[in-house]
Amino acid sequence: MSQNHPYHCLLVPSEAPFELKPSSPGKGWGAFATRKISQGALIFREKPLFVIRKPHQDITEGDVQAAFQQLTPSEKQQFLCLRDDNASRPFIYMTEACAENSFAIATSNSSTSSNINPATTFHGLFLLHSRFNHSCVPNSKIPTNSTASGGETTDTIASFATRDIVAGEEITFCYNSDFEGRTRRERHEALRFTCDCRACLPGTSFQQPSDARRRLIRGLQYLTLGVDLDGRKQPDDNNNNSSASPTTVIIADPDLKKAAEEFRIPISNRFIYNLLVVYLLEEEGLLDDFMSERLVPGIVLMVAWFGTESNARIARLAMARETWVERVCVAFALYGRADRADDDVALMLRMLHGISVEA
Repeated sequence: MSQNHPYHCLLVPSEAPFELKPSSPGKGWGAFATRKISQGALIFREKPLFVIRKPHQDITEGDVQAAFQQLTPSEKQQFLCLRDDNASRPFIYMTEACAENSFAIATSNSSTSSNINPATTFHGLFLLHSRFNHSCVPNSKIPTNSTASGGETTDTIASFATRDIVAGEEITFCYNSDFEGRTRRERHEALRFTCDCRACLPGTSFQQPSDARRRLIRGLQYLTLGVDLDGRKQPDDNNNNSSASPTTVIIADPDLKKAAEEFRIPISNRFIYNLLVVYLLEEEGLLDDFMSERLVPGIVLMVAWFGTESNARIARLAMARETWVERVCVAFALYGRADRADDDVALMLRMLHGISVEA
């Protein structure tokens, strides 16, 4: 019975705006807001029960056992509350408990020994944030690392509301950082479970357009970044690549693919593609403050790249519009227009990405 479940023994601070309780079938337990949480507000900041300073794939049963032995008796009891199989049974192996309840963190210089690279990512076990369930259209985000005063990173993680969360609503975040460019099937293959968020429920008026939007986002990002979501280039000949699947074909036109990889996409088109990505993210419900902070400054900067005044004027007019869809519509007047700065920008981008200037 849920009344006797070990998760009732997990210590949720009184000031935390959520409680733990059973979620929908197949999702185990989750965190539910106990009061309204406004967009942008801090939900919870948590210190890890322990940190293992090794890459995740190298963590052994002995590593977790050693970390466990360093805990206080009450902390050990908290660790032993963790449950496998959607919160129904104890973990057989400690490495499984660590894998399913840990987050990647980058430790500060002061918290690492002298023979450890401080930029290396390690993993901390977080009892409460690990209870937050996944959604492909989440209402919260856990940014990569919190920052202490003085700019030094800490071992804590923090969650923030990406939209208003009402009392009683489940708090969710996205488990993978590149899901905005992956279809429902691709996301479920990565998750190894079935998500039931509005971008995943089949047969709905949102799900099919969602797949199309996310596929388009992936293609547009390839055109502007020159690589796929995993940082790799699409194989030149997918038909001769036995390991490739149809989903690896992002840009079908080989000339367009080559132009993207050599950063020869004209400024006008590049500007439109970036605006369109932001608009599609907004339609998906994914344009939170963190995403805006990452994408929008670069678009604003691009306006200054134009060397042809008539093009720059259109770009400025686009950015002066109030909504992203209006900005996209105005910017489409630039499509296919050459600019005096095209060659200089292509050269600059190739140099920044370490590509031969003769490419």
